[in-house]
Amino acid sequence: LGFMVQSAGEFLATDVVLAGIAVIAIIAFLLELGLRALQRRLTPWHGEVQ
Repeated sequence: LGFMVQSAGEFLATDVVLAGIAVIAIIAFLLELGLRALQRRLTPWHGEVQ
């Protein structure tokens, strides 16, 4: 994806650049949600207050 965005930037294909950035952002957001869920499952004691 990064190569696609970079190549599109060289050819001034702004629509492709913006679409690529949006896809990267969506993937990053989904990874964040998945890793937070995994952390909650693997470390249930993490959020406890004593």
